[in-house]
Amino acid sequence: MTAARIILTGDFLRPQDEAFRPAQTGNILWLHRLLRRPLAAASGLEVQALAWAPPAGSGAIAFDTPAFFAEAGAPADIEGWVGLFDASELPRDAARLLARAFEGAAAVIGFELAETQKRLLTRLGIAWVDLNIHPVRFGPDLLFAVQTNHAAIAEALAPHHAEEHVFEPWADLLAATAVKVPLHPPVTESVLVVGQTRVDRALIAQGRLLDLASFLEAFHKAVGREGRVLFKPHPYNADGFGLHDLCLPLRRIREATDNAYLLMAQDSIRRVVGVSSSLVEEARFFGKEGVFLGTPPFRLARQRHELAPGMHASVVDAWLSADFWRDLLAPVLPVSAHDGRRPALGPNALRGALRQFWGWDEIAFQLPFDLVQQRVAARAERQFCP
Repeated sequence: MTAARIILTGDFLRPQDEAFRPAQTGNILWLHRLLRRPLAAASGLEVQALAWAPPAGSGAIAFDTPAFFAEAGAPADIEGWVGLFDASELPRDAARLLARAFEGAAAVIGFELAETQKRLLTRLGIAWVDLNIHPVRFGPDLLFAVQTNHAAIAEALAPHHAEEHVFEPWADLLAATAVKVPLHPPVTESVLVVGQTRVDRALIAQGRLLDLASFLEAFHKAVGREGRVLFKPHPYNADGFGLHDLCLPLRRIREATDNAYLLMAQDSIRRVVGVSSSLVEEARFFGKEGVFLGTPPFRLARQRHELAPGMHASVVDAWLSADFWRDLLAPVLPVSAHDGRRPALGPNALRGALRQFWGWDEIAFQLPFDLVQQRVAARAERQFCP
């Protein structure tokens, strides 16, 4: 079939944690609204969203996810999704149903595609570009980690890749901010262990969800035999994330409620340990050793010349422009002429649009509020002192 459209989609197989209904439709429609204009300007093609049960009137194509789970012989729940997420093979009828959804696609632009989706698209010979929220989240705004299966697209990505020196001043600014926010009690531990949510695509390996308890030997090697360990639980998962199944004496564990970035900026912290948390990736920018117990979810190229298919490019804001998409799509379809326009967004634009802050809001918004409250209280105390 002649390629006649660009499909913009995401992991439309993922259900909500507690119910079998779409979890990623909102993210797919969000990305479609964000990118449909520059993609259409670059390609001249229709840009269609593909989602599980999109709202009526959205214009998106509906994928029959319940039918897919039935054809795959998987339970219609989170366990079924986890089992399918990185499956190397799918039953024939399930694969056929998934492939049919991408008929006529000149390219697929994704938001956090499942591994099984990427694998099938590659087998179909369809180029895909997958956008993920980058693990470096302490800067002026969120950015994208961009991955592709196409060698020429990876080469076109290289000039847009932000090398690590871009992020270093952002970390320095946050570390300097931490000096002005003393923690009580002060941090004396040298190892920070970070928790994660119970269900996270970055925790899936061979069809099952991992936690700290999945890495008994590696965990004890990382934290050492002596000394207290500082544990920062994920705000959406207070159950310990397997920490209490690791035979670590309770006297060695201190749980912290302070902001994760403020903890990581403390001079005493030397090592940050986690399964696949973005904080482990971010640790080196604060002069700490980051220890992934599991497989890092991103294969980030530190230098442009390292970028290859399957690796992730760090793209700060180039994705805003049609020229960026002209560069990426030119190897697989005809594109329009470059116009040299480079739009710009203000700080926190993506954070605000996604309504996702990952603790950064506590520093940017809550801490200044707390300081004001402290000053008001101090003034009141001075005013009424006898």
